[in-house]
Formats: sequence, C-alpha cells, structure tokens
Amino acid sequence: MEKMISYARAKELIDREIPHLGSETIEVTRGHNRVLAQDTPAYVSLPSAKISFRDGYALLSKDSAPGKRFKLSHPVFAGNPRAEPIPQGEAVWIATGAVIPDGADAVIDEEKVKKLGDEIELLEKVDPGLNIREDTEEFKKDEILLHKGALIGSREISLLIAGGYFEIEVVRKPILWVIAVGDELRHPGTVTRPGQIYPSAGWLIASMSEELGCALARVILVEDDPEALIEALPSPAEADIVITVGGTGFGRKDIIVDTLNALKANIIFQGVKTRPSHSLIFSRKDNQLIFSLPGRISATEIGFNIFIRSAIFKMMAKPDDTVIVQARAKTDLEARKDLRLILRGKLELKDNELWAEPLRMKSWHREMVEADGYIILEENRKPSKIGDRVQFMIHRNRVPFFFPKS
Repeated sequence: MEKMISYARAKELIDREIPHLGSETIEVTRGHNRVLAQDTPAYVSLPSAKISFRDGYALLSKDSAPGKRFKLSHPVFAGNPRAEPIPQGEAVWIATGAVIPDGADAVIDEEKVKKLGDEIELLEKVDPGLNIREDTEEFKKDEILLHKGALIGSREISLLIAGGYFEIEVVRKPILWVIAVGDELRHPGTVTRPGQIYPSAGWLIASMSEELGCALARVILVEDDPEALIEALPSPAEADIVITVGGTGFGRKDIIVDTLNALKANIIFQGVKTRPSHSLIFSRKDNQLIFSLPGRISATEIGFNIFIRSAIFKMMAKPDDTVIVQARAKTDLEARKDLRLILRGKLELKDNELWAEPLRMKSWHREMVEADGYIILEENRKPSKIGDRVQFMIHRNRVPFFFPKS
C-alpha cells in the first residue's frame, strides 16, 4: 500500500487496476449512451431497390419531351411494388419511397406536368435518374455500419434500425453500490434528532454514478461499526464498483482501513496530495474496485469527479468528456508546494475571455449547486495574481453557457 501519493500517481494506479467488463445483449431501441462491444454489419441493403425520391410520375426518360403525352397506368405505392413493367408510352403515379417499376428510369415532379384526364402532358424533358435513389445508395448488406467502441446516440440507433438490427451487443454497465458510513446518518423521510443528518453525500454519489451510466444496485447506510460494514459490503460477484462515503480519516471512528484489511482487500493507496479529498482510499478485491471517499460533502463531490469519474468512463469504454479550459483569475489565489488545490468556482465570460473566481460559501451544498466547476491549482506552482491563467474544469451541464453551439 502506498500512502499520501501525488495526484498523478493516484490517477496512474487507478487506471492500472480498471478491469475489463464483459458485454450484454440489449434491444437497439434501448442503446442510448451505450458502447458497442462489436462491429455491426448491415443485415440488409438500403435502399434494397431503386426507389422514388418524391411523389411524381415514373416514366422512360428517352421518350420525354415538352408537350409529350403519356397514358396513366395504375399508381404505385411504397411497400407494394408493381409486378409488371410499364409499357412504352405510359407513366404511373408513384409515391415517395415506392420501388421504381421496370420500364421507367426517371420520376418527374407533379408540378412539371399537366393532368389531362387519364393522361399527363410533360412541361419539360426529363433526364435519366431524375428523383431516383439507387439501390444500396446508403449502404450494402454486410457493410459495417458502426465499429466496436462506438458511443450510441439517437442517430446511431436510427442507423442500426435501418440496417436491420433489433438487438445489439454492448459493453455491460458496471454494477455500483454506495455505502454511506456514520452513526449520525438517517434515511430520507425519517425524523432526525439534533446532530443527525440525511445521507446527502451518499445519494450525491449514487446520482452522479447513474448519470454516467452505472447500474445503481444499492445505497446502504451503515453505522461506524466494522462488523456492520463488513456485512453490508457486496461480494465481487454482486458489484463491480463499491463507493464508501465517510470513515476515511484517522480518528477513532474512521473504520475503513481496518475493514478493508479484515476483508483481505488489496489497498492500493491511502491518501492523495490534493485538497480536498486528501483522505481518498483506493482498493481492489478480485475484480471489484473499492473507492473510499471522505464524508464531508465538499470533499466527496470533488473526489468523485477528479478521481472516480474518469475510471467509470474507462471501465465502460467511453471517451472521457471532461472539459478543462484556461481562464484568468479574478482574485489572487494561493498555491501549496506538493499539494494540488481544487476550488469550486464561478466562470464569467467578459470581452471574449473566461474569468474564474473561487466560491467561499458557508453552505457546502449551496456552493456545490452554484459552482460552474473547479479551479485547479497544480502542485509546485507559484501563487496566482489577478489576471494570471488557471485551469478550470467545467461541469458538463455548464458547458453550453460558455461554449454555445453556433
């Protein structure tokens, strides 16, 4: 076990321990925000035949000329191809998406003909291929639609359905348990006494994990009792990730390390040179990752976003969507040797430049809600003066405010 390591070393050790998740089969319509576990060849060609691009009249282009008349035959609708070819000198009304009958090679727009009873008169000559989509124009059968590792969104779902998919193979969601530790914790909806609190930090972690795509299995409250914690912890077969909240310090009631040792878990490291979240503990038991976060909500949230978020993305084979920008400091900012400082902050866009200011609210919960993200002051940097550039990690839901799509 390594103790009180650097930020970079902690990220390296976490990254090294991330296991490979298997795959599962799901309906393609439920594939949003999932990652493909294999290539997806098309089951069908699209279009599977030449089809009309719009409503109009299908005819043979070489017979066309302004003033030329065509006798109308039975109309053709999408999904009901015409069995017999069109005789020379005749045309058929055809619907968008309908198969082009034999004997026709163009579709003239309805506005470009004059309807005369059971005939039409052309107002202009027609070129071959007009308003026709060629077969396999979009893709051919067995052509790869999306490759393994593709992140699926609404457009990808549409493409896969067009290619004939009903089910797809995707990377399995990691099963996650959250265990909030503390004698003072009470379930939401119950009555509290002075000194008792609701587990807002535990449910914060649960909600953020679900937002990232984890399958949340349980949120459990446990007293500061090693035996109770041992009993509450799931087996590696029950959970891929366990996040405990609270009990990571060095006080009499900080039980995490003793519990992990009793379980014979492999404690990879204890303590990181960051503030807050310096008491983060990372362990592994078989293929199960165990992250132990401090219970103070300001440290809980930052520890999750700085260390655990990227680990979850990698486990699910998703690209990390963290956005870090350069901003100018609105106030002087301290620095600490060998310690990475992470401050909740607000951003302001002024004269096409981003300016960052730390939040120092007495309410940790309100500060968390008000923040646009974190000011990150790296180790061994000099104190920042007003106007100096600093790194700012923007919360994903705040990005559109500062980088709107044109």
